Amino acid sequence: MRIPLIAKLTFATSLILLVFMGVLDTINLKNFRKVMIDYASSNAEEVADIINQSTYDAMLKNDKSSLYHMIGRIAKSENINHIRLIDQAGKVVYSSEIGEIGSVIGKHTDACIMCHSSDGPGISAGSLNRSRIMADRSGKKTLGYTKAIYNQPDCYTASCHFHGKDDVVLGLLDISISLETLRQKLHEYRMQFIMVTCLLLVMSGLLVTILTHYLVDIPVQRLVRHSAQVATGNLDSRVPVTSRDELGELSESVNRMTESLGEADKELMEWADSLEHKVDERTREIKRMEEQLRRSEKLASLGTLAAGVAHEINNPLTGIMLYASILNSDKRLDPALLPDVERVISETGRCADIVKDLLEFSRESSPKKEVVTLHAILDDVVTFFHKQPDFSAIDIRKKYDVTLPQVTVDPNLIRGVFINLIINAGHAMPDGGSLEIATCLSPDGAHVCVAFKDSGTGISEENLSRIFDPFFTTKPSGTGLGLAISYGIIENHGGKIEVKSREGEGTTFVVMLPVSG
Repeated sequence: MRIPLIAKLTFATSLILLVFMGVLDTINLKNFRKVMIDYASSNAEEVADIINQSTYDAMLKNDKSSLYHMIGRIAKSENINHIRLIDQAGKVVYSSEIGEIGSVIGKHTDACIMCHSSDGPGISAGSLNRSRIMADRSGKKTLGYTKAIYNQPDCYTASCHFHGKDDVVLGLLDISISLETLRQKLHEYRMQFIMVTCLLLVMSGLLVTILTHYLVDIPVQRLVRHSAQVATGNLDSRVPVTSRDELGELSESVNRMTESLGEADKELMEWADSLEHKVDERTREIKRMEEQLRRSEKLASLGTLAAGVAHEINNPLTGIMLYASILNSDKRLDPALLPDVERVISETGRCADIVKDLLEFSRESSPKKEVVTLHAILDDVVTFFHKQPDFSAIDIRKKYDVTLPQVTVDPNLIRGVFINLIINAGHAMPDGGSLEIATCLSPDGAHVCVAFKDSGTGISEENLSRIFDPFFTTKPSGTGLGLAISYGIIENHGGKIEVKSREGEGTTFVVMLPVSG
């Protein structure tokens, strides 16, 4: 899966910022917690000093009632869990929690563990004031603060006291302060920091996305689109240079490379055009020589054929014409036979015209052209073949373009070409089939096209290249002149014949004649 560059940069920047803010959050929370605990310890020490000062007179007078009353009032202050007095023997002589009064504090309790730890040398209670973090009965964090009550001269010289001069510490003042407020402040600070971090992540991600889009993504996309244009062959494409940084230098370099490619391609195209022009000239020259040679051979063959036709066919045709004319003028002729006799006279005359046209073609004579509609000639030819027994199993379909323009041709010669093509189609379908005759205008509008498409046996690729050669035939009784003569007739009309065929799939002959005018 393709991940966009802008997404990678945004993710990397956000990840770095997240790690940085996480480390900063950890350090800040640790420092903030230390400051708050120090502040709570300072408050606890102030409370202890206030208690000492407030109860000083009561302790000198051994006025326990006033002493306990004042300590109890102070214990009701906000965030103070309890206050208790512990004597030298560890006995709780007073506590804001009544149930503790009279109980003995062990050496391993929170208030005594530091002085009586078995892991090291003992520490005198009078040598320091101690604070500690512990949990109360409900599991909430509290700050415990223990302050030594020293034996002062006012104490051991008073008449009401029993303390000797050698006693250094008379007892302990143990204060427990709730850290719930501290915990809440830490939680609020952390939530604020998280919100600030999230806001910074969103803002930095948005900023990186916008900057990357305009400074990196857009120039890169321009380069990508330019590369796609060059890949399609458009060497005129250029990348807009909108900055003077590395991407701008890259764009200028790509433009120079594209310009060099364009110049090289132009030189190559000019050289290719020149070479193609020279090859085309040589090819046309060779084709002209080949056509001239083929034309000479064909004319020589047709000249020989014309001489034989003149001697062998003209005389029988003249006899047929003469006797048919006599028969037509005989009044004893059955009227039912009169159309057939007239058809014989007409077709014999057309045969004579074809022989004469063949002789003229062999002598390079010009056809007798007139402006005609090819559909009329085709209809006449199709009507003729509908009456032929050999075509009874062949379905001849016409597909005409009704907008087909007229052409200037020799009707008799063109009719002969059409007849020859239909006869060849019939020979390719001895068991019957279909023949489609379609007309249309060429795409350039310069030629009228007539296509004869049969469903016959087709022509092999080897024979396809020789199909218009004089005397080439694949039929046992054929002369091989039909298509050669047809080719010459169409060529003399300024047109051409094309053939498409595949063995076993039928054949299509396309006759193209220039439009009149």
